[in-house]
Amino acid sequence: MKINTEIAEIIGLLCAEGSYHNYSKKYWEYYKDRNKHYFRNRKTVYIQFANYDKKLLAHFRGLIKRVYNYDASLSWDRIRICKRRVIKNLLNYTKYGHLKWKIPKDIINGSKIIKIRFLRGYFDGDGTAVNSMGFFSTNKKSLKKVSMILKSLSVENTFNGPIIRKDRKPSYYIYIRRKHQEKFLKMINPVSKLPKKVL
Repeated sequence: MKINTEIAEIIGLLCAEGSYHNYSKKYWEYYKDRNKHYFRNRKTVYIQFANYDKKLLAHFRGLIKRVYNYDASLSWDRIRICKRRVIKNLLNYTKYGHLKWKIPKDIINGSKIIKIRFLRGYFDGDGTAVNSMGFFSTNKKSLKKVSMILKSLSVENTFNGPIIRKDRKPSYYIYIRRKHQEKFLKMINPVSKLPKKVL
């Protein structure tokens, strides 16, 4: 499936707060009525989007519904995508996880609106608008690509790091220059981190 604006935003959200799970559970199960044990090998596969913002969870679930006509499983702090065809399609674009995600070339080389929608999703997930405005990540290589996309949209920014904290992976930070912050927010129109909260 070709990346459109909604898929670009889904990918941005999953790059920020998504993870891919694929594991098997092997065990023997006893059936009392048959007096017999049966060997089971149950495979669990899903993509998860986790966030505490109910509005953002609802928005993400709505995107999945519109693009894939699928009602993803919703709990108070996460959404799980268990439909194999949806998982397969999403994995065609990139891997998911803090150090695994990469920005697809179709987004890096895409139209202005495709880049903006990816940034909107990624900012709603991994962005910050408290004290300063920007993005945090442990994924240095991919975060540098985010900085590159911002510059291609004439949003001036600086790439900082590593930030070293005890018992944590080194993290990196994109700072959006103050004179470009209002422009950036108006451009992406975030769902979760709304301009009125920071301006």
